[in-house]
Amino acid sequence: MASDSRVLDLPEMKALSHPLRAQLLNELATHGPATATTLADRVGESSGSTSYHLRQLEKHGFIEEVEGRGNGRERWWRRTPATLYSGGSDGPQSPAALAAARLVASGSNDHAEQMIREFIARDERSLGPWRDAATLSTIVMRLTPAELQELTEATLELMTAFRRRRDPDADEADTGRVFVRFAAVPVLDDDTEGSR
Repeated sequence: MASDSRVLDLPEMKALSHPLRAQLLNELATHGPATATTLADRVGESSGSTSYHLRQLEKHGFIEEVEGRGNGRERWWRRTPATLYSGGSDGPQSPAALAAARLVASGSNDHAEQMIREFIARDERSLGPWRDAATLSTIVMRLTPAELQELTEATLELMTAFRRRRDPDADEADTGRVFVRFAAVPVLDDDTEGSR
């Protein structure tokens, strides 16, 4: 698990299982700091609704106010820099927690699929140097559960190290926000224990 990871408890998973909250958190993670009004325009909700749900995200430590930006009426928000996990077998195991974890994972997957669709739909010329830097690749391999966990942890540590190189909200020359999706799951055919 990445060193700046955060295992969610049941109240946190319930807070994130709300579709609008998940969408707001994903917007802040993907596009950087924004106000409730800006987010309302992006997600098609009222600013009152986004303000309420932003406060709920702040209450659980998923987002924080950007100090020194904005005025008394408009608060700027950003996502706190932590990798979120439902905890797997180490996390809450109640039926409610498992249902909330599935909702959170489903929302995260929907967001990831949307990001990939937007990339694929782009005109290749508009991508510039990002065209050759980006990749959509799949590798299928045979691993033990322990090897899969080792691969996952090593990959997440590497991504975390790259994320720490820069302030995610700084607008530096030759940089851009990059969406990285890493999925490593067993291929389950009809065997619930995994493919042999």
